[in-house]
Amino acid sequence: MGRLVIDYLEDTRLKYPDKTAFIDKDRTITFSGLYDEAIHIAFELIKMRLFKRPVLMFMDKSISLISCFLGAAYSGNFYSPVDTKMPEERIRKIVRTLEPAVVITDRIHEEAVRSIFTDIVVFVFEDIINRPIDVTSVLEVKNNIIDTDILYVLFTSGSTGDPKGVIINHRAVVDFTDWISECYGFDDTTVFGNQAQLYFDLSIQDVYAPLRNGSETVLISNRLYSSPVRVWKTLLQHRVNTLVWIPSMLSLFANLNILENVQKASLRCVLFCGEVMPVRLLNYWIGNYPDTIFANLYGPTECTEACTYYTIDRKFEDNEVLPIGKPCENCEVILLGEDNRVIDDTDVTGELCVRGTCLSCGYYGDPDQTDKVFVQNPANDRYTDLIYRTGDLAHYNEQRQLVYDCRKDHQIKIRGYRVELGEIEAAASSLEGVSYSCCLFDGRSESLILAYTGNAEPDVLKQSLVLMLQDYMMPTYLKRLDHMIFNNNGKIDRKALASLLIPD
Repeated sequence: MGRLVIDYLEDTRLKYPDKTAFIDKDRTITFSGLYDEAIHIAFELIKMRLFKRPVLMFMDKSISLISCFLGAAYSGNFYSPVDTKMPEERIRKIVRTLEPAVVITDRIHEEAVRSIFTDIVVFVFEDIINRPIDVTSVLEVKNNIIDTDILYVLFTSGSTGDPKGVIINHRAVVDFTDWISECYGFDDTTVFGNQAQLYFDLSIQDVYAPLRNGSETVLISNRLYSSPVRVWKTLLQHRVNTLVWIPSMLSLFANLNILENVQKASLRCVLFCGEVMPVRLLNYWIGNYPDTIFANLYGPTECTEACTYYTIDRKFEDNEVLPIGKPCENCEVILLGEDNRVIDDTDVTGELCVRGTCLSCGYYGDPDQTDKVFVQNPANDRYTDLIYRTGDLAHYNEQRQLVYDCRKDHQIKIRGYRVELGEIEAAASSLEGVSYSCCLFDGRSESLILAYTGNAEPDVLKQSLVLMLQDYMMPTYLKRLDHMIFNNNGKIDRKALASLLIPD
């Protein structure tokens, strides 16, 4: 196997030159066509004598954006995609941190980009791919790239709301892509239905597994998700058989009872990652697709995409919590107690820490924040051995499987008891009439606020929760919302909910 992600494309374009690689709402591209566009992008960057420099990508989810990713990689530079609908002030914060050498956009966004990036070189995709190139110069640069060179920087929000640029190198993406492909049998017959935006780490296998395996990815326009039936028609049209989606999106199909009212898809594998999957809604999917592989993946952006996984192998009751399983290949997970000692016992909660090739190289331009969470392994005082402290709490169950509890800052103390907000959410989500739920803690009044959507009346919901929760865990207030608030990645937006429901 190759050591760089572009080695995947080198091999696959020779094996499957005319096979479809990606489909978006506007066009289809083969592996040879993808290579050609990537080389055009790379040559333009090489002409500027750029090497190991950041290239900002300002484009919507599209084949063109993927070509730009690979072009940056071929040129020995690294890419950083941003949401084109992101507020301008946040874009400027990212630019101040990243200091990109160039911005690549498309004709649709050219005017907006030139008004924002007034002192940075701007390339327009449609112009670049029609210019003459020298392939030899690109391949010469490729020989100088090593697998620990940066592939991309993805910006996420920290606890302060300021963007943090997570650095991921070629080796980490190759390692992850090799593992997930082997674990779940991705091959040249696999067709991915991409749901995640390409600036979100959940899209990694949708982009790179096709390059490795000769698979195909359908880039589903995010505009379609306001109409789940149209999404489903797209899956059927393109014979999609593999989904790697966030739980909120799977839950949407379950809450609307879509699966029982549409034609069956040929789903082989459904993986989910990014947040907790309510078991009641997972059971709905399994009930409609009993022969499909379902798996729960866990991992923050700082661990490339996933560092643990659990393939569903038994029946779970609606009020149970799914394990996050065991470490992915070439990863190690350590649970640390408050005294920094390693926890091996079952049912003892500790902070989930990760070591291995999957780890980010830190936060771009932010050594102080990097040093706070990428730290020396306290179990090893003999040599440098970095781990990433995720800020997530977990424990081992009786089967020695990891179980996610909550974020450290979501474990609160009330009336002298430690309470995990995720446990309250899991109880609420297991009940009929609840579509989505999120529990918040108001520290000043020491009250628990359960926000939810669905047709369950607050009084009826409260009566059900009384039978499931200890009295000190009972929400003080139940707030039924007309709709749940989600962030740009499709996850429940806790900060926005807190601003709405907790008074200043």
